[in-house]
Amino acid sequence: MKRRSLIKAIAAGSVTAMTPLATMLARSAMAAEVQRTRTLFIYHPNGCVPDVFFPRAGSLAGASFPAMTAPLQPVAQHLLFLDGIGYEGTANTHEGGALKCLTGVATSASGASSIEVQMGKEDWANRATSGVSRPSLQMGVGTKWGSDTSKRVSYDNGTSLHPVDDPRILYPQLFGAAAAGVDPNQIQVLARAREDLTRLSTALGSIERDRLEQHVAALDVLEQKLNAASMSGCLDVGTSIKPRVDAVIGGEEQALWATQVLANISAIQQDITVATLSCGITRSIAFMYGVPVSPIVVPGTSTGDHDLSHQDAAAHTTSKVWWMGQIRQFIQKLAATPDVNGSLLDNTIICTVSDLGHGNYHNHHRIPMLLAGGKNAGLITGRSVDLRPLGEPGKRWGDQVATQGGVNHSNVLMTIAEKAGYTSVRMPTANGRIGNVWINGNGL
Repeated sequence: MKRRSLIKAIAAGSVTAMTPLATMLARSAMAAEVQRTRTLFIYHPNGCVPDVFFPRAGSLAGASFPAMTAPLQPVAQHLLFLDGIGYEGTANTHEGGALKCLTGVATSASGASSIEVQMGKEDWANRATSGVSRPSLQMGVGTKWGSDTSKRVSYDNGTSLHPVDDPRILYPQLFGAAAAGVDPNQIQVLARAREDLTRLSTALGSIERDRLEQHVAALDVLEQKLNAASMSGCLDVGTSIKPRVDAVIGGEEQALWATQVLANISAIQQDITVATLSCGITRSIAFMYGVPVSPIVVPGTSTGDHDLSHQDAAAHTTSKVWWMGQIRQFIQKLAATPDVNGSLLDNTIICTVSDLGHGNYHNHHRIPMLLAGGKNAGLITGRSVDLRPLGEPGKRWGDQVATQGGVNHSNVLMTIAEKAGYTSVRMPTANGRIGNVWINGNGL
């Protein structure tokens, strides 16, 4: 097939002899000059202590970060803290906050769809131009604890979606099956596509070829990490490495959130996230670190995260800093990944959420929310904004009334959706926008 015919066929999705991975990477490479905004919603468990989470309002340049967010100081220029955000509605405590945080509902999951699911449906409906091969993605680290579906943040028309937290399952689901005849205990998706990728590289132009080689190199490193971690026992999960259907709905898979494996699994799941967004598999991901009431014992501590959240600020800080360190690594990896007009971080809006505001008080006010990246979408970072003076005082958030002003978190979600180019997203409790943190934006 001649170069022009091959490229047209790939763009139209009509190449049947080529492996799915090669076709997907080729389509992404051919969109090397198309700027697309991605979104990444990161959940971290059990709230915070707001007074030691939020930096003082103003510029973050040279500012001293409070104890809980100190690990984020090296990426201060990419951050926007939003103090004074609340979850409206009577659904309360941990599970109520988890229900609200990405759906914007007030009380019930009935009919609820989380923001990344809504975005994904719009992308899927327009996949001829969006280029996605998957509408949205739900993934995470240590998400299997809990026996009910209320410990989830993602919903599709009222049905909770369960994030995949085993990278050995997730990677083949996203990038394809291994080549025939390879070691079944090794993940070797690239091996199956090598011949096609070599042929493609000679047919593409220099810009497209560079992008294709970037994708292949990243996946090659990722597969090596996956196989090294699994075979050396760094994952140590006692389940087959062979891809399997992740049918765990509730209950516990404790090995996947054991303290000694958390850092390894987190790093690999982050790499899968970066590759997924960079390759254009999807534009929107919800990533859960733990679950509401998470008992995970993070590195550097000896007590479960939930128990620490019900002690004093110093105790809760010992676990929260680990989660914040993981978010810092996420930001750094996205910043180090080239993309159109800058980095993948420049083209990705990150939003962090949690199930609570103050972890010990069980309230839904002053949620530990921050945004990051999004430079090419107009987000103004490198500062901390206190929205309490602009919000509504004496308002009920969950089962508690806040004396300070608060702004509805669904206003933030709606603004993100619109800045990322979506038109069909709806948040039931939204009553405005957070325009004043974007270039040429104004008002709430």
